[in-house]
Amino acid sequence: MGESGGCHRMLRDRDAAMSSVPVRNSGKDGQLPMKPQATHRPLRLEIDPVIERAERLSEKVQQELADHQGLIRAARGIADAAHEAKRVARALRRPLGPHRLPAAFAALALLGFAAWIYWNFFHVAKLRIALPVEDATQLHERLTQVDRMQFEIVLTEGSQESLRLLMSNEADLAFLQGGIPVPGDLPRRTNPSPELVLYFVRQGVQHPQDVRRILTSAEGQGSHCVAREFARIWEIDDRLEFVHDWRRFKSGRTEEIPADIDAVFLIKDIADGQTLEAAERLDAAGFRLASPHIGAHAFGLDYLKAIEIPAGHLSQTPSIPEQTLLTYSVATYLVARPGLTPRLLAAAGHLLDTDADSLVERGYEPTLGGTADVLQGLEAFLSVLVYIGLAFLALLGWEVTTYRRRFHELNTLISLISMHQGDKDVLGLTCPAKLRENLLYLSICSDLLSLISVIGGYYSQENSSLLYSNLLSVIYERADRMKLNIQTKIMHSSISLAPAVQTAFPEELPEESVSLADGGDAFAMQPPATPSAHAP
Repeated sequence: MGESGGCHRMLRDRDAAMSSVPVRNSGKDGQLPMKPQATHRPLRLEIDPVIERAERLSEKVQQELADHQGLIRAARGIADAAHEAKRVARALRRPLGPHRLPAAFAALALLGFAAWIYWNFFHVAKLRIALPVEDATQLHERLTQVDRMQFEIVLTEGSQESLRLLMSNEADLAFLQGGIPVPGDLPRRTNPSPELVLYFVRQGVQHPQDVRRILTSAEGQGSHCVAREFARIWEIDDRLEFVHDWRRFKSGRTEEIPADIDAVFLIKDIADGQTLEAAERLDAAGFRLASPHIGAHAFGLDYLKAIEIPAGHLSQTPSIPEQTLLTYSVATYLVARPGLTPRLLAAAGHLLDTDADSLVERGYEPTLGGTADVLQGLEAFLSVLVYIGLAFLALLGWEVTTYRRRFHELNTLISLISMHQGDKDVLGLTCPAKLRENLLYLSICSDLLSLISVIGGYYSQENSSLLYSNLLSVIYERADRMKLNIQTKIMHSSISLAPAVQTAFPEELPEESVSLADGGDAFAMQPPATPSAHAP
């Protein structure tokens, strides 16, 4: 009952004390305002207290154990190691340094790999292509049907202007006609659809020697350059005059050609409807389609190929030409500027593909070869990731080696302390001064080993990559085992050894226990009889 009554009195006193506390009504409905809870921050080691503790221990050793130079040197080394750890930690906080290299490499490698994937599989490229206003009709149509590629068309007067834009990097691709000198180092692809030489002469002109004035395209462009080459072969270039007025006639602004025009020389894509209409107007103006025959000279011009066009090829009514006619096809090229990437070159080359994909090519039928290609691609993809990981680990190991000297220093300090404390035993010591000195020595050694462990932990805190180093584990294990050994020695000081008991032998043995010289019989030595407890 007494204990129960005491408990009740304690509860009443607690309730009375709580009811006597004044309540400040500063919240809604008389509720106390909630105090914001302190944000939990993870604990971190600070090196300054460690340095301060190491300096105090060094001073203590110099003052109280001045005769032990080995321990003084070990304590000073640990203090210097703590200062070095602080300096290294400051260097690690800099934005640039060798310690940033592994992470920077991994980030840049993965970023570059992601950029490569984006560029090759998701990026929509944009190319500027220089095309003549009048030619390349089929190429104009294909530009609107290319996937993952955007083209910006730059219209030019002809091939010569397109080449100028290409060489000045104002265009990535250019459509050039044969006969225009192109530098040999520029990548190109031949157009599978060449253009035709269309040579119209006025009625009554039977031979190129009779021609004095020729109507052609813009000056210095493809048709004009080839026409000058033909005039040179025909040996009329010294008295021939070119009239560059074909575009106005083709546009239909006028149907009359000056009477002094003897011939029309053009290189055109006959897939262009305006070219066919212009051919009919030329026929109506008294011109006929003739053969621009140059004989064996054609073999010296690699862009020319002799072909025959059947009667009515350009027009059925009227029939243009009236009969099968020999003429020449002129090769055209898609030329790329210097420095264009291989991927863009391959994509641009597909512009000239003429064969549509069949159902078989569009479909996918799993085969052993196709499966092998897929697996090889997957292997290459994973190999890149593996190589990035290996390079990261290699750089990480290189960073750990920069700490090897500091870890060897800590390991050496542990060995030094182990050597000096080896003979500082306290078990069985009877001299109080020596016992007190050894206990102080062992206590300081234990504190120094603790500081070594703390310095190693501070290194791993500031640079987490050191957690993967075996050197740090060796330091922890050696310091802990040595501290356990020292603590065991300190505990020995509480053990009191009993004094040694010496067995006393009598100085003179009784005669009956001594062997007789003459008899030769020997007696076993008998211990003295224990006196009886009842003996007086």
